[in-house]
Parts: sequence; C-alpha cells; structure tokens
Amino acid sequence: MSTLKRVLWCITGAGGHLRDVFQALKALRRVGGFELGVALSRAGEEVARIYGVLDRLDTVASGGRYGGVYKRATWSGVTEDGVPLGGRVSLRRYDVVIVAPASSNTVAKIVHGVSDTLPTIVVSQALKSRVPVLILPADQEETVTTLPCRIDSSACTYCLRCVEACPHNAVYDLPQEKEVRIDYNRCRGCGECAAVCRPGAIRCWEKVTVTPSPIDLENVEKLRKVQVRVVRHIDELVDELKSLLGL
Repeated sequence: MSTLKRVLWCITGAGGHLRDVFQALKALRRVGGFELGVALSRAGEEVARIYGVLDRLDTVASGGRYGGVYKRATWSGVTEDGVPLGGRVSLRRYDVVIVAPASSNTVAKIVHGVSDTLPTIVVSQALKSRVPVLILPADQEETVTTLPCRIDSSACTYCLRCVEACPHNAVYDLPQEKEVRIDYNRCRGCGECAAVCRPGAIRCWEKVTVTPSPIDLENVEKLRKVQVRVVRHIDELVDELKSLLGL
C-alpha cells in the first residue's frame, strides 16, 4: 500500500491564475513525493478547456486509484467513472484538499454551506472529516486575472491563417463581414492560432486588473472564518502545501 501523501486539487469556473496554478503543481510534483488527483466542476471543466489545461491534466495527475482526473459528477459527488469522491474524502483518503483558483460562486457556496458541485461537495466532506483545505480565491481586493485567447479585430488583416491552423475548428470566419471569431464551445486553448498570427491580432493569456464586487470580497472575509486556509497568491499556496505535506 502506498505511503505517499495524497492531494486532491479542485478546479472551479475561475480562469484567472488557473494556468499558473497548473504549472506550480506540476513543478512541485516533479520534486515532491505525493499523489495528486484532480476534481473538476462542470464549469471548471469548461474553463480548463478554454485555458488550455484540460488536455494536459494527465501530466500533473499522478494516476492510479487516487490520482485520477475526476469530472462530470452526479449531485451526490459520484464521478463519470463511478468514483464516490465525496465519500473518499470523508474517509480521509486524501491528506490535503486544494481549491485553486476558487471562483466567487464557489467561495459563496462554501461560506453558506451549499454543496452542489464536485469541488463544494469535496470541501464539505473535508471540513466534516477535518482534512486540511487550502483555498486560493480568484477575487481578492484589486487583482490581476488572465484572459483566454481573443481576437483584436482592429489588428486583424483577415489573412485566415488562424482559421487554417486551428486543429479544433474553433476559429472561423464570417466572409460577409470579413471578420474572424473564436467559438469558445470548441476552443481548447492550444494557442495554435496565436502562433501563426503575424500581425499579433490573436492574444492569449493577457493579464488585466479587475476590481471584485463588495459582496465577493465580503464572502472571502467570511471564508477566513471557516475552518479552511485562505491564501492570497500562488507562492503562499505552494508554501502551505509543502508545510502540510512535510516537503
């Protein structure tokens, strides 16, 4: 039986910092001895796809019984492949639960005791079983967030190289308007379109500053009163995780 500690990373519908969290956990997995499973809400699955993370989760998940990629859960937390993930957490099969980044919707649900998505079910069971929970809220004071790939129409020359390059048929043109658009229902965040765009009209992972609403900030403060560890940035998340795992 494995003696390695186990971590369950929950992905919600927040895209800001998602790619950075992915890279941080991937780097930590290379040097640290622990198992890692990934749990996604349905919104988290959509956002992970658009931000180019979904198709690479198997490079950070450890695999095996507790290191899978868990998604499309039922209302009670049973995943698409029949894993009762909430039950596993309640039985303390994981040593640490991470929710990063946590959308404002997820934070509000945790604060008010609502558990109707895979991440919130996991957190609810972790709190009941006293499994340590680390949460990185996406909205904290004035913060910098990350945008998915987008097209700046003012810079587009309508060369259609991006349309030809997209392997998922997510970039398409409107001949009558001589305009190119991205279908975010198909986009997988691979960045191939940006790579071939000579005028730089397609921009991926731009950083922008946003100001969260007062109610979202209020919920983050309430979250600090719940039995979870709220972190402000990724470096703090990694440090707290290392401490909990004894790395």
